[in-house]
Amino acid sequence: MLNSELVWTMLGKDAILHYFETKCIRNVFHLPGIHSLPLNESFTSKNIRIINGRHESSLSFMADGYARASGEAGVLIVTPGPGLGNVVSGCMEAHSDDVPLLVVHIDTGREKIGKGILHEVEEPESMFARFTKRTFVVSRKDDLVPFLDRAYHTAVTERRGPVVISIPYRFLEKHVPFVPDGDLPGHEEHLDPGSLKETLSGVARPVIIGGKSLMREELRLVLDGICEEMGIPFLTTTAGKGVLSEDRAWAFGNVMQKGVARDILNRADVVIALGTRLREVDAKARGVKIRNLVHLDTDDRWISRNYPAKVALAGDMAALLPKLGGVLKGGRFEWGLQELKEAEKREREALEKKYPGFRIIKLIRESIPEETTTVWDSNLIAYWAEYYFPVIHQRSFIMPRGISPIFYGFPAAIGAKLGRPDRPCLSVSGDGGFLSTAGELATIKRYGIPVVVLVYNNNSYGVLEDYMDSSYGIKGSMALTNPDFVKLARSFGIKAKRARTLGRLEAILRRDVTWDEPFLIEFDFPVLKPPWK
Repeated sequence: MLNSELVWTMLGKDAILHYFETKCIRNVFHLPGIHSLPLNESFTSKNIRIINGRHESSLSFMADGYARASGEAGVLIVTPGPGLGNVVSGCMEAHSDDVPLLVVHIDTGREKIGKGILHEVEEPESMFARFTKRTFVVSRKDDLVPFLDRAYHTAVTERRGPVVISIPYRFLEKHVPFVPDGDLPGHEEHLDPGSLKETLSGVARPVIIGGKSLMREELRLVLDGICEEMGIPFLTTTAGKGVLSEDRAWAFGNVMQKGVARDILNRADVVIALGTRLREVDAKARGVKIRNLVHLDTDDRWISRNYPAKVALAGDMAALLPKLGGVLKGGRFEWGLQELKEAEKREREALEKKYPGFRIIKLIRESIPEETTTVWDSNLIAYWAEYYFPVIHQRSFIMPRGISPIFYGFPAAIGAKLGRPDRPCLSVSGDGGFLSTAGELATIKRYGIPVVVLVYNNNSYGVLEDYMDSSYGIKGSMALTNPDFVKLARSFGIKAKRARTLGRLEAILRRDVTWDEPFLIEFDFPVLKPPWK
């Protein structure tokens, strides 16, 4: 029972925004609708930036990019019916790639469901049951703030992910009690350092594979120390690129590479996977073989799904990583890191001579500031970057590896720039992925968000064109009809230039791009062979 003398009440719309302020949420992504207009009125008096994009699907990817770049929850407000339906892909991607999203659904009046009301959908959050951590439905005014609190904490704790909370629009203009739930249960640990010590006793050549759950500065310091002191080579998954700087003597890039990375795995007598799910698409499907696996992850959901684990520990990586360091302490293992680095250098020199895809990502890396946040959708340049693009800083390489949506890159880059405004931001999209999201050029112009957009235009769905040609001998079936992207950008008042050669692309990146205003580069270049070939 609430004690009215101790409870602070306010209008529901103000309670939502006040809660955002208590969590230091400064950016919210939203496309307004008739049901959410009271919130828009309240936003004008709060220190919260609302980004009104042009499509909810793009807004969901903006929130995703914001979360990945900042490490905080991405917050999205959607209206009922089509608004909520349009964020399905965004929630699928976030759920499949452990990205914390808080989706606040301003709901219809459910007491009138069945009468044909505006945007009527019965139990709309049920469509999200399989690809969110949890859904919440507020049916009582007293539950609005406590349920919002639970939804936020569910999104950002343990294995992170998207959460949907449905709030009836009529509660926005009614007084509700502001009573958050308070402290919620912490992360349960399942530690068995005894079995870890036994398994690692006497090993000569351990290798570490790191994933996204290590993407925290305090963990980087611990892990860097372990690898440096004991001379252990470090590989990453795609989601883990940037956990450790790839210019370190012990860092050898993505585990899916062939050459030196594959040689390290073949020679290892134990593989220690940290904070990664080792999904099939990230490793096994790319030919990665792992034996004698020690798997430490946030929970046990993915352990032994693709590779059997001899030892499995689940819990917060901040607790698990020091345990591992204690077991490995004092060891000096039989790796020649300098020789491996020299072999890696020779391997990359050979790739540069043979493959335009490698030359392109090398050029991009050398032509942009080191700290640039790069955001990629599913395109052939991105696949080469996934394999070989060196990443120096945490949370500066963003690629959708959950369900791999094609329309991700440009809108996610907008969110990423807002999440890390101190870093330059480059979006690399294919022509097929960019055109459907090109309306968000209006968004970066309106809000002055200085994203640099590189559109790789091969006038086709490039990777599908390669598959159709190589598998069936059919050419041109994936061709696309495109606008002049340079003129399109300029029609929004955005500076733009075209490159048809690598030299011209380099000149634009080095001389014309200033990183403090929106800019578009159309890079007209033929279809590339993918790196796995």
